[in-house]
Amino acid sequence: MRIRLFLTTVLTAAAILQAAPCPAQDADSAKAFIASVYRHYEHEGIGIDAFSPHGNLYFHSSLIALMLEDQKAASPDVGAIDGDPVCACQEWDGIWDLKIDVHVDAPDRATATVSFALSAPQDRPKDSLRKMVFTLAAENGEWRIYDILDETDPTAPFALRKAIEQDIVSHSHH
Repeated sequence: MRIRLFLTTVLTAAAILQAAPCPAQDADSAKAFIASVYRHYEHEGIGIDAFSPHGNLYFHSSLIALMLEDQKAASPDVGAIDGDPVCACQEWDGIWDLKIDVHVDAPDRATATVSFALSAPQDRPKDSLRKMVFTLAAENGEWRIYDILDETDPTAPFALRKAIEQDIVSHSHH
């Protein structure tokens, strides 16, 4: 009887540990998270909508709250975001030549530099290339997108969080 109780306890504990989310803490988990984000942008992918029921699996709750505040402040106009901030685009046919480099700044903070193209290599237009820098923050033990810096045009980088905050302020003065 004791052996059966012991085995049941061990198997239950193993099942719980296996089902527990992997804590956001290392470069491999951050890289896997960013790769999972871009799988939504592969051929015929639908991208990630921060306001969808699954948006909180990718975006930090504070960023979603900021986006919602901006939408409300800008209504009926478009807020600071007029495209998809993950791909810095409005339309895509897929993602090619995806490269992800991750640096863990702290157990709950990482930076991911991502480069890719929005079109296939043959006859690729220069404006198809993208360079994005993601600030990742841990939320409930999982990586989430805290901020995005679009460095595609080095003369005009676009910092998502900053742009949203500035847009909210500009609409509050109207």
